[in-house]
Amino acid sequence: MAFQSYCWNLGTTSFRVQNLNYKIERQLQMLNELWSNKENKIWDYFTQEKYYNIMHKSQFVIGNAQRKDKDARQKTSGLVEIGVIDKERKITQVGYNIIEIIKSRNFEDNNIFNIHKDSYIYLKQLLKMQKTGTSIEVKPFIVLIYLLSNLGYLKREEFTYLLPLCLKNSEAKDMLKTIKMLRKKEITIEDIINNRMNAMENYQEALEFMNNNNIDTLEKFAKVDMNRKSKEYSKDLFQFYKDLLDIVQGKLREDELNKIIEFIKLQSNKNSKVAKYWKDYFGYSLKDIHTDKWKDYLKTTKIFNAKDKIAFNTEFFRIMQTAKWKATLEDYADLNRRYFSLTDIIIFMDNKVELDILPKYYFLNIAEELLNTKFLNNKDYKEYIEHNIEFEKIYDCLNIDINDVIAQIKFDYPESRISIDNVKDFIQDERLKRFEELIENKFKKENLIALFRDIENDNRKEVEEYLDCEATIPTILEYVLAIAWYRISNKIGNILEFMKLSLDANLLPKNHAGGGTADIVYNYQKNVVYNEHELLIEATLTDSTSQRKAEMEPVSRHLIRNIQEYDNESSYAIFVANILNQEVLSDFRSRKNYWYKGKNDQNKKGLKIIPLSINDIVIILQKDLKYNELYILFENAYKDEEINDLKWYDILVKEKIENI
Repeated sequence: MAFQSYCWNLGTTSFRVQNLNYKIERQLQMLNELWSNKENKIWDYFTQEKYYNIMHKSQFVIGNAQRKDKDARQKTSGLVEIGVIDKERKITQVGYNIIEIIKSRNFEDNNIFNIHKDSYIYLKQLLKMQKTGTSIEVKPFIVLIYLLSNLGYLKREEFTYLLPLCLKNSEAKDMLKTIKMLRKKEITIEDIINNRMNAMENYQEALEFMNNNNIDTLEKFAKVDMNRKSKEYSKDLFQFYKDLLDIVQGKLREDELNKIIEFIKLQSNKNSKVAKYWKDYFGYSLKDIHTDKWKDYLKTTKIFNAKDKIAFNTEFFRIMQTAKWKATLEDYADLNRRYFSLTDIIIFMDNKVELDILPKYYFLNIAEELLNTKFLNNKDYKEYIEHNIEFEKIYDCLNIDINDVIAQIKFDYPESRISIDNVKDFIQDERLKRFEELIENKFKKENLIALFRDIENDNRKEVEEYLDCEATIPTILEYVLAIAWYRISNKIGNILEFMKLSLDANLLPKNHAGGGTADIVYNYQKNVVYNEHELLIEATLTDSTSQRKAEMEPVSRHLIRNIQEYDNESSYAIFVANILNQEVLSDFRSRKNYWYKGKNDQNKKGLKIIPLSINDIVIILQKDLKYNELYILFENAYKDEEINDLKWYDILVKEKIENI
């Protein structure tokens, strides 16, 4: 009854993968530092400890791991799988390509999908990726493309529970039929899992052992539980099995209902996903337990209607293993989603998974050819995955005529006027339409206010759960601020151009390993209130000391560079922070009399920098203030000659916003 793989996954659950894009880049930088030291030659125990110490020094990991070498191996294992490092943790050609992109800070690319350079590399890597072994021969990303191309989309539950069950490329066609049956309600997710389980010899053997033996010891039950860890992990479930069998063989007495409740409470403390399945099976909820309605429901369940011990064992075994399968698949789903998201061509939104518009049409007619591409032996695959290969040379079928793709898009989007010369514009227009929908659905005024309050109060968990994106809280602040200012500006202009942020296929923010320029740059055309100008918005969550060191010089420098480049003295900056440092406020006010070189070395005087707190932004949203009003307020505050001491922000900005 040896364990056999029933699904695949990308990465490892021992490595937390939030902000995966950023963490890959940072690890490549740190591994480069490790191997730059010529004393480090091989990936042994001592080098692994050194790497952990580099991660710790860089605050990539916190605390102190008991097994530094193990932690170093776990943190880097996912990078091996996508080919940016090899098994000895040496950086591959692909890895160095990504490092060069990070160094240059130039992520823009002219590839056909209009995705960032690093995303394009990840796309190629995932197309190449294969998993092979005793019972597995699959290219996970290609199976996903095949199903999406034939179904148009996958529901979240299909992506979670069914996609990873394709252990071979050849099984994808059967899974396609199965999903169509599921959507017609001819079969359930549990049916599909149980059918797969029943076809596996080790599960057949385990159930047969259960039915042919008196399961009266923990050792025997652990065999049936097929727990790969210590038998102690099966202890609670074994006790529950015995108690439940006693109940079923006798009568369902009220005092014995507590055994079901207590077991589920115990399970909830260890693995909530497993417990959830048992809860669902028993109709368990805090509202219903011990009510007559709940007792009546229990009597209808299959396990309480088992005619004999074999029927009971069979149903108990099914529930137990299905709960574990679903819990495992749910754990893997988040991993898989984050790795697939590296490509920036997969959209995960509204409980659906689908290809972005151009990739959808690009792969539409070659999905089956991709599914039939050959698998390589270990030696050839190592060479293949570790080197950056031109997209069209990865597989012959990828070398297609883009005009054919455009023709198909034009057929479905006749109003788009897409051509070979404006593919990028078409993609951007479609992204902008989707972003407008996202803003209307997810970032209404009340949503923005709630997010700002959570950021202000350091409620990181709430923010991360709401956005569920590949970005840190400071980057999320910039993103939310850009959307808020878009609403404040009556949605004029192209917000995707204004935001100097990297967005994923879901149009949510992601982090890169390094700094950048101004966070947000809005362009305003001349109207009756103001001349044409650009507004630079800089945001920070640094504390007072760090804020003084990190923000005073960059904000002024970014504004000077903007004025020099566009030769427009009307441009100015807004600085947003949770708590505004007094020295920073004083410095920004003093910039009114600051001399600097403009375009063509002309002497210029005066930088307009307006500080705002997150609370100010919330009040602006609550009062529904618009940019025309704020521009006048900011201009008056800047030009005021009477108040130049440390109270200028409080009197000329903060109080004016509160009292407007």
